[in-house]
Amino acid sequence: MKIPDSGAKKKLLDAAERLVAENGFDLVSVRDITGEVKANVAAVNYHFGSRETLMDLVVLRLLQPLLEERLKALDGAGKKPSVEKIIDSFASPLLSIAGSLGMDQFFFLRLIGRILVLPPAKISQPLSTEWQAMLERYQAALENALPDMPSARVAARFAFFDAGLSQSLLGLEPSDDFAELLQDWIAFASQGFGAVAAPTKQKKDDPQELLLFDF
Repeated sequence: MKIPDSGAKKKLLDAAERLVAENGFDLVSVRDITGEVKANVAAVNYHFGSRETLMDLVVLRLLQPLLEERLKALDGAGKKPSVEKIIDSFASPLLSIAGSLGMDQFFFLRLIGRILVLPPAKISQPLSTEWQAMLERYQAALENALPDMPSARVAARFAFFDAGLSQSLLGLEPSDDFAELLQDWIAFASQGFGAVAAPTKQKKDDPQELLLFDF
């Protein structure tokens, strides 16, 4: 699929992005999109073939450059990066992509938040395959940085971090300090990966043990 860069197709894509950022994918109809640009209701099918294809382009336009920037950042972190550098390479691209796409930072983060919480089945092939491969590279890098931690535990903590970061983008306000938010998430994840796992059988009367991660 090719991202349109001008004309009626771009206007419809831009309108779809604005509506998805505000309302989410499920609450945006073809009529909403065409009404946003005062186009005939048949315009979406004419230019894109279906609503689903248009929504695939909304996802592709943001997810592809984020995927590429994350891999570039991970490669730039060195051969044996620390957990903090790995997490930084995963989170920091969220701040650098908006400018390259010519988008307002708050708008970009809200829209990418909508995309990142989509179930895998909602992301078209082959982008879904590329995205999974990117996550597997991060998983491998974290396992290498944490040789004493079981792979399943690394995966659980990485999934917890990834989901939490994505969900937090949906709660942003324009006045929020986005850079500070990401630094908080990087610090949170770095410490979380280093936290001691709780024992299999906890002592209910020991409050210190209840503070430990149990993944």
